[in-house]
Parts: sequence; C-alpha cells; structure tokens
Amino acid sequence: MNAKSRIFPVLLTLALAGALTAAWGAESVINLISQGEAIQNEVNASKAAQDDVDHRNKELQATGKQLVADQQQLQQDLAAYQKQNAGVKSQIADYKSKCEGKQLNQDTYKACKAQLAQINVNITAVNAIPAKLNKQQDDFNTSAVKYNKDTKDLQARARTVSANYSNALSKAEQWEYQASNLVASQGFQQYAKTAGCPDVRKQPKTIDGILKMNTQILACLRKVAGTN
Repeated sequence: MNAKSRIFPVLLTLALAGALTAAWGAESVINLISQGEAIQNEVNASKAAQDDVDHRNKELQATGKQLVADQQQLQQDLAAYQKQNAGVKSQIADYKSKCEGKQLNQDTYKACKAQLAQINVNITAVNAIPAKLNKQQDDFNTSAVKYNKDTKDLQARARTVSANYSNALSKAEQWEYQASNLVASQGFQQYAKTAGCPDVRKQPKTIDGILKMNTQILACLRKVAGTN
C-alpha cells in the first residue's frame, strides 16, 4: 500500500507537467496568431495610406503640369494682348496722320469715317481683354497657391506614412522569422503537416513574399489552434 501511495503522486505530477507544457504551447500559438493578425492589420492600413499618398502624388504631378501649361498660356495671351493693343495704337496714329486736321474730299472722308469706325470696334475688343486676363491671372494664382500648399502638406504626410509603413513591414518581417522558427521546430512538425503549413525553409526575399508567407503561416496556425 505504501509503495503504491508513493507511485500515484509521481504519476500525478508527471501528468500535470505534461498538461502545463501543452497549455503553454497552445497559448504561445494563440499569442502568435494575435500578434500576427494585429501586424497584418497594421501593414494593410499603412499600405493603404501609402497607396493613397502615391495616388495623391500622381494627381499633384498632373496638376503641376497643368499649371505650367496654364502659365504658358497666360503669358502667350498677355503677349497677344500687348501686340493687339500696339496694333490699335498704330491704327489710331495712322488715322490721325491721314484724317485729322486735313481738308478731305468726299471719298477720303468716307474712307476716314470707315477707318474710325473700325478703330472704335478694335478699341472695344482690346479694352475687353484686360478683365479676362486679370481673371485668368487670379484663377492661376489661386490654383498655384493651393497646389503649393497641397504639395507641402503631402510631403509632410508622406514622411509620416512612409515611416509607419516601414515600421509595419519591419514588424511583419520579425513576426515571420518568429513564426517560421515555431513552424520549423521539431515539436511542431506533426501539427504543421496536418494544418498544411508552408515550407518555411524557403525564406522569401521580397516584401510581397514575406507578406504572403505571413498569411499562409497565420492560416495554418489558426488550424492548429482550432480558431479557423
């Protein structure tokens, strides 16, 4: 009886030790899953932010090109106005030299009258241009100010977003290394095979490869933990 009573506590201790080891292993897998999911969400969010910054940058580049074209058009329109204005002044000078203070016959008078009428039409047309040019200039200035502000804001945002994305990718790489070690461990092999875990001996060399491997490892760890 005494011998048997000494054996039972030993067996009980061994059984408890085994149970504790199994519980610790399961907990470590669950913790790894939680960490992996959190990192995956962080990577997805930061990548979405990075993609948005890249998209916005392309939009601003297109806006910048359009502003350059608008500025060139404004300069051309201004030069055309100055040329047209100079032409009207030349017409006025020609009219004065031919028609003002002169004794005109009927034919010359009619010609001068017609010339003056055309000059007045031209003056009206030229006088209407400055208002259009001023609006064109104001619109350009407003767009340029907004473009400069948007560019400055995007540059500041891009620095933050890039840092967040790099940090998330670094976490993903560290998690992949930790998870791969677990999957490759001898004690985990039977679970890895049953759960269809990827071959972690073939380490990915690109960001996309790491993220894909992380997704595959997460899927197999969920199967092992019974959460999928």
